[in-house]
Amino acid sequence: MKFLKNISKLSGCKAAILTNQSAFGFNGKYHFQTYAEIFDLKTIFLPEHGLFAELQDQVSGDELKYLFGDMHIVNLYGKEESSLVPPRERLTNVDVIIIDIKDVGSRYYTFLTTAYYILCEVSRLKKETGKAPLFLVIDSPNPIGSRVEGTPLQKEYESFVGVPTVLHRHGLTPGGLLSYYNETFLLKVDVIVVPVGVYHPKSVSNFEWVPPSPNIPTQNTCLVYPGMCLLEGTNLSEGRGTTKPFETFGAPYLVGKAKEELDQRLASHQSGNYLLRNLRFLPTFHKYVGSICEGYQLMVLKPKRFHSLYFVLFFLKQLNELFPNEFGYLKGVYEFRSDRPAIELLAGDSTLLDYLYGKRSDSELEMYLNESESRWAKLIKPFRY
Repeated sequence: MKFLKNISKLSGCKAAILTNQSAFGFNGKYHFQTYAEIFDLKTIFLPEHGLFAELQDQVSGDELKYLFGDMHIVNLYGKEESSLVPPRERLTNVDVIIIDIKDVGSRYYTFLTTAYYILCEVSRLKKETGKAPLFLVIDSPNPIGSRVEGTPLQKEYESFVGVPTVLHRHGLTPGGLLSYYNETFLLKVDVIVVPVGVYHPKSVSNFEWVPPSPNIPTQNTCLVYPGMCLLEGTNLSEGRGTTKPFETFGAPYLVGKAKEELDQRLASHQSGNYLLRNLRFLPTFHKYVGSICEGYQLMVLKPKRFHSLYFVLFFLKQLNELFPNEFGYLKGVYEFRSDRPAIELLAGDSTLLDYLYGKRSDSELEMYLNESESRWAKLIKPFRY
């Protein structure tokens, strides 16, 4: 492979890597195993969920153990928020930091936020010492393509599930988004992006899909995730504990005449772009474990036209009106933050929150989304690989 031949020029360089099971090659090996044959691979940085996506969301990886010779395993999703930042000593003793991990196209997904935190720490190291490791991004395809959805995350809502200025569905590859961070935030790190198709294929079929985390079982999940992830901030089940998380959703209280009215309202929204299948489901873990939920399976009929974020915003607004005593937004700690409800961190925009609370109309929301998406699409043109 030409790519391996080219990086063989870096043979013997001390390296660290952020990766997980999503970086799996056609030669039947995980990519970190191949890199270990070329580089002096010292460290594997673990993202949320662990190297093989063993852990559920918001579960610390501190107890995970792996045996890979003398390689150092650094968990970047522990019990404390400070664990998200890589230890400085693991950056100063390497020549190259490799980012080889797949994204799902949504800003909430934490893998590229972890890569961003590494990038920021490398930037600080360079400013303080005048030297820093090369930042090598092995690019991979965006499983939901270049379409964009949403609005820029406002600074006051910054968290592990949201980097400022980025849209909910960003439309970039990992290399594109990390290059955007490097340029926009003036990090001045030496970033090299290996284009899609050089190591990762330009597209991956469902037959070759490796779940990057436990609740992204298929590429279809990625398509609905930009909107459906908002359910994490509500008392609705987002389908964790079922075989189709984020495509299956609901709650025990979705019954009666209010549910019939909800069905009618949803039927007229984005008509023809999706189908909702009424169902009942029993989560085996997470919200409502062991309780029957009434809800839906979201079936996308026209992927190029369906707007996942708008669908979920509309859906939640209807729930607020039709189930005022049952529906609610969760409080408490979410991704290490307790100062704001999860829905605020996920929506990341005061105008979207106003819409959810009934202070904005559908037409106002549509106009706001269209304007934001148009600006973002122009802004990111230089970062499309």
